Amino acid sequence: MILVCGLGGLGRACVQTLLRFEIPLRCLDLQSPEWLERDWKGKIDQLVVLGDMRSPAVLARAGVEEARSVLLLSSDSGVNLAAALQVRLLNPAARVVVRSGGGKGLERHLQQRLPELEVVDPELLTAGVFANALRTDGSEGAFSLGGERFRIRRDVLTSDSPDDLFTLQGRQRRLLQWQAPRFKAAGDPASQWWDLDQIPLRGDQLLWLELVSRRDERGTSGGAWFPTTRTRLRLMLESLAETINELPRRWGRWQLAGALGFLLVVLVGIIQFGAGSPLRGALLTLALLKGEYLDALGSMTDGAPLARNHLPLAALSLAFALGGTLLTAWILALVVDWLLARRLGMREPPPLAAGTPYVLLVEGDRLAERIEGLLPHGRTRVRRVRAAGQRETTPAFPSLDRALRQLRHCHCLAVAVLDKDLMANLETALTLQDRFPRARLAVRSQSRGRSDGLGQLFPGVEVINPLELAAEAVVATAFGERVREVLRIADRNLLLIDYQVIEGDTLAGQRLDAVATGYGVIPLSLVAAGQDNEQVLPSLERVLQAGDAMVVLAPLSGLRAVEAGAMRPPLWRLELQGTGPGADLFEAKMLLARHFDRPPGEMAPYLDLRDGPQRTPPLHQPSARSLETTMRRLGIQCALIRIEAEPRHIGEDPDVHQENRIKG
Repeated sequence: MILVCGLGGLGRACVQTLLRFEIPLRCLDLQSPEWLERDWKGKIDQLVVLGDMRSPAVLARAGVEEARSVLLLSSDSGVNLAAALQVRLLNPAARVVVRSGGGKGLERHLQQRLPELEVVDPELLTAGVFANALRTDGSEGAFSLGGERFRIRRDVLTSDSPDDLFTLQGRQRRLLQWQAPRFKAAGDPASQWWDLDQIPLRGDQLLWLELVSRRDERGTSGGAWFPTTRTRLRLMLESLAETINELPRRWGRWQLAGALGFLLVVLVGIIQFGAGSPLRGALLTLALLKGEYLDALGSMTDGAPLARNHLPLAALSLAFALGGTLLTAWILALVVDWLLARRLGMREPPPLAAGTPYVLLVEGDRLAERIEGLLPHGRTRVRRVRAAGQRETTPAFPSLDRALRQLRHCHCLAVAVLDKDLMANLETALTLQDRFPRARLAVRSQSRGRSDGLGQLFPGVEVINPLELAAEAVVATAFGERVREVLRIADRNLLLIDYQVIEGDTLAGQRLDAVATGYGVIPLSLVAAGQDNEQVLPSLERVLQAGDAMVVLAPLSGLRAVEAGAMRPPLWRLELQGTGPGADLFEAKMLLARHFDRPPGEMAPYLDLRDGPQRTPPLHQPSARSLETTMRRLGIQCALIRIEAEPRHIGEDPDVHQENRIKG
């Protein structure tokens, strides 16, 4: 049983996700929740216990002692942490998932000291969805892993492929989804429903996960000094001209009066102190304004002792000196303010050369910081606008107007508006859409309704609700997995998951190709037990052992299948039919032993073909195709036989699979 505490937007989304898997469920909230769908109300209201999640009595009434996992999803992180302590006292074995509010101290300490407690920040988990929505390189997504960068790219075939799906896949790419007009449905990404023997035809769409070099996304910085300097000078001159033209509008009457008063003071000083020499008067006036009273007065009296007729001049000089002291203090305050701003990180980004493409992130605080780190570091630059009161670790513009003015000579490719106020975000996004009609726009939504419906109302604007997307990541964490990131690919949520293989679990002793095909997941990296080096896109022939660490890309259904051990059965056998001239039987026996993880002696009967062809134990298709190719290279005549043991999956052509079909 899983207990969900806090039925706000995230809590309700998690409940609806859990109900799809038919898992025993209980809910806890301060008040009866409002369900957007009427059907849910009748199903869930009887499962809801009302009360404070921090109360031991309320938690006991909700069944916390029998829960395998407890989700604490209040928007108040303090309430979640207080409830986590009570849950751990009442049920030391339960897995506790705490929604983070951005704090670093207590959450980190509790996670280190309390076993089976996971702190998740739902918004930061979905930063990759925003980053992919802002990508302008033609790909549908990207992420980094093990020092390498992965890219998701869609390939639309303009002619029939000469190769089948198995041959099209390579060492550095995996098939993520296959869409064909002749199929009614394409199947979920990473579901691996397809038959690798099939040949894609013209018009088919193949979604590839590719391992790419960082050099592909790295921009060149050589020769950028002159354009940047020229842009900086142009901005300075234009800003000066704008300042002069806008003085009557931007300055109030007191500012204008102060400026005119300062000019009048300088003019009076030149007349009074110049004694017929304007240059001398200007120099003495400036000296007085700097506070050099005695030296300036002595120069005006030619060093003679002060007499009665010098008193008006001395008084006027003193007034100038005092005023100048205040002016100097004001200038010093401006300098100190500028230095403190640089010291505290509250400074603007450097100017960009004219024509430089950029992505603009408006507000968002920590979410914007994470998105900035996920965007590609090519020629395209990222610029941020901070809201008042937001902390800053990188330079950002203090306002949107300031950012647009400084970037007016550059080319805007995409904008993300990340405030928590949906209406304010829409207003800003639609205004920017009028200004940049070709730019991609992503808007953060905290609405209680479905975000995809809002996106349909405003073409060209992608509305993203982090809480809706994070629900599957929170549920996966409740299942016991560690979620790195959420990706939105082909209108489906995929999760980057860390697995630690332990003795006796459903992954131990399985080949990676069986894991991929049987569970519908894509292994991305592997760290073997006792080693430090990480293998990116490891060989699918690798057998998992206890202690191995693995990262996979998978939908939540695939993760649930792994947890339940619900692997699709292998549907292929390799029929060994004969041996050709120079066949290497010893190497063939060793190859079979590696494929089936058995001693070589047990494989000898499969190569004894005197009484006719021999068929191997069942295999998943990728492993069977790989084994067939290698056996033929060793001089063994063989063919693949499909076992019709289960109904077809979504999208499979009924004419393709026939009973005991032999691939020659």
